Amino acid sequence: MELMIVAAILAILAILAGSNLSALMGRYRMNGAAREFHDQVEACRIAAISENREYAVRLLEFDPTPLDGRSRDNIGAWEVLVGNTFRGSSTWERANDGLHDVRGGRGGWKGVSIEPWQPLAGPPAHALPDSLVFSPRGILLNTPSDYQDGVIRVVFRNKSAAQPEGRVVRINSGGGAQIAAVP
Repeated sequence: MELMIVAAILAILAILAGSNLSALMGRYRMNGAAREFHDQVEACRIAAISENREYAVRLLEFDPTPLDGRSRDNIGAWEVLVGNTFRGSSTWERANDGLHDVRGGRGGWKGVSIEPWQPLAGPPAHALPDSLVFSPRGILLNTPSDYQDGVIRVVFRNKSAAQPEGRVVRINSGGGAQIAAVP
């Protein structure tokens, strides 16, 4: 009888620990996906300056229902493009390691989605909608209408959290990026 009581208590503790671990893993994955995007934005800015070329981070796919709680339906992707419009070229090429998808990225960000973003017009001289375009000086070339309160926002959601949880990557017109919790 005592053994059954101990086994029941251990089973309850294991269930509680498992649910907490699941929430922690979801938060870890969300933070990792936001960090990967942030680092990619920063790398593009630095590469634009060092190579004296334009770089773009193009947002490709978002989750239309990021708060539905269906953690297996994670959606979100972006790509990195390299251009040379200041030297007369009108073509953009995908950079090495240029495609990033939360479904199967470096970290395999299971349970993470990108929220729908405000449509980005992109720079007027470039045909790159929904893109962050860095000049060879490292500043964003996007139109003023692309910014909300001085920044462009890309929000990552943890779809496995019991309560809505997110991280926002904010990019200012100077090209600087930072990560913050979604209020």
